[in-house]
Amino acid sequence: MRGIGVLGLVVVVSALVQALTVVGDPVPTSSVGFAGLVAASAAALVLALWITASTALDVVDGKASGALGRAWRRPRVLVWCVVLTLVAVALAILLPMLPVIVILVALLILPAVVDGHRSPFRAALRTVRRSPGRCALAAVVTILAYILSWVVALLLGFFVTGVVAAFITWLWFGAITSVLLLYWSRLYRRATLP
Repeated sequence: MRGIGVLGLVVVVSALVQALTVVGDPVPTSSVGFAGLVAASAAALVLALWITASTALDVVDGKASGALGRAWRRPRVLVWCVVLTLVAVALAILLPMLPVIVILVALLILPAVVDGHRSPFRAALRTVRRSPGRCALAAVVTILAYILSWVVALLLGFFVTGVVAAFITWLWFGAITSVLLLYWSRLYRRATLP
């Protein structure tokens, strides 16, 4: 499957899974059923991030064909996605705007992780050093996208609600994530070219 098709499929399937977790308007309880819904939601989020990050660099590299198969052969990216998601959730509990810091770090290092760098932070620093203006612009775009996504989610929660709101919200989140990962992957690749 071609890279852009993979990104679109991931966005739709992830949004569908997220929407299904709110069918029947579940109430947070300490039950096994609710824990299962939370686990399904978290798994969908992490898997979508894993495949999207992997596919975005493939698309930038012009290797869109077979992108999904290559994503499955990059388990290290999955580990990073799990860790970054857990940190973002922990920060969100403290203050809803704090996860944007983790999102910026994730967008900066995930392309290097996908590319197989042992030290993705060093590779990310090289990206910033080689294109400081572009990285600053990308950071501003990312922060604005984060704020806009919160506004979209709030408006959908107020005016649409339920399964439909969840589906549209997660479509939006997935699309924004795909665009941002493509953008940051392009910055990373530009910095690694001789």
